[in-house]
Amino acid sequence: MSDDKELWAWIISAAGPDCTRRFEAPIELSGWDDPPWVEVRPLSEREQLERESLGVYDEYHLNANGDVERVVRRYDQVATARYDYEHCLVDFCLPRKDAHGEIAPWAKPERLNADELLAVLPPALAEWLTEVIEQVNLQRPADQKLLAEVKKS
Repeated sequence: MSDDKELWAWIISAAGPDCTRRFEAPIELSGWDDPPWVEVRPLSEREQLERESLGVYDEYHLNANGDVERVVRRYDQVATARYDYEHCLVDFCLPRKDAHGEIAPWAKPERLNADELLAVLPPALAEWLTEVIEQVNLQRPADQKLLAEVKKS
């Protein structure tokens, strides 16, 4: 196995609370010594399965006789994002407006309210955060290709 990513796909405990990575946001803020950052961890296999069970569900539509007429599969993006924020976000220092309207650092509270975070995240920050979480959880198409290759070896 030549690259670290491939190796980490096989290491027990390379996911979950003991395996964190820090990412710096691709933005500079005047008055800040360092860019905003997040520390995230990948989900364990159990957590990934739990996340999927929360996010994907089937609705069965019955006809008058009680027979299944059709099945509609739904995907709850809010539930999966909430799960990701609650389980993957270990720590962060992100910008937000304070009571005086100034941009100030916001450190992750001890108990993160994922719904509150979802309600206030601007699109650019939300997209970057999603990309970071997908990267550590090997959810991007390139990562899926890598995992398929690893399984073949």
